[in-house]
Amino acid sequence: MSTEGAQFGKDVFEPLNIEYENAYKHNPFKRACIEKSISMLKPRSRVLDVGCGTGVPVSSMLAEADMDVTGIDIAPSMVEIAKSKVKGDFLVADCLEYQPQGTFDAIFIIYSQLSLTYADVHGMVFRLAKSLSVGGLLVVGQDAADDHVSPDDPHWDQTHSYAEDFNLPFWGKPFKTLLLSRQGQLDFLSSMRLEIVSETLDIFQPDNAVCDPEHQQYVIARRTTNAPVAAPQPLPKKTA
Repeated sequence: MSTEGAQFGKDVFEPLNIEYENAYKHNPFKRACIEKSISMLKPRSRVLDVGCGTGVPVSSMLAEADMDVTGIDIAPSMVEIAKSKVKGDFLVADCLEYQPQGTFDAIFIIYSQLSLTYADVHGMVFRLAKSLSVGGLLVVGQDAADDHVSPDDPHWDQTHSYAEDFNLPFWGKPFKTLLLSRQGQLDFLSSMRLEIVSETLDIFQPDNAVCDPEHQQYVIARRTTNAPVAAPQPLPKKTA
């Protein structure tokens, strides 16, 4: 079900739309991750862009590579822009409630989990990953906690895998954010029985004076067998 974090994300991103697109569309590191993912997929692969925003650059790059694109976002104005600019099926949907229909050959969760709690993200990623085809890719982008959260900060969980409700600057203002550590992100995906096939770490400066540099981590993981996807580890606090 939808949560306060999901609504907060909508309230932040809904008014930004084109401004947000312009600040991030030329990110060479994000684009390189998408290009690498495309190189691992067949034409007409069915792909899902979670938190698609205006569709640029993730959905647009996938569509230009002849992928069958579905994009979801909680912000209606961004979805309308995506529909007008990118070939695909774009829906206004909360990622915490969206139920995949059929299977996907790739699922992209690129900076669309920031305002959520770990419990939100755990449940969302587990549910979506179950719809991956054998050989399908799960592609994740985030700011790693290592670069922002001191080792003794109380926002860490007991395993030091993630920090939640951490105030990270975004668009010149504090933004309550979920951050996994670099290893925590890798372990999270591996614990689902996914194979890590690529990881990149880079620093990106968005094209807007109010934005701070971002320490970005992009990970591509693959579902290699038809064995059921396992629940990610660590479990959320309330079920641990």
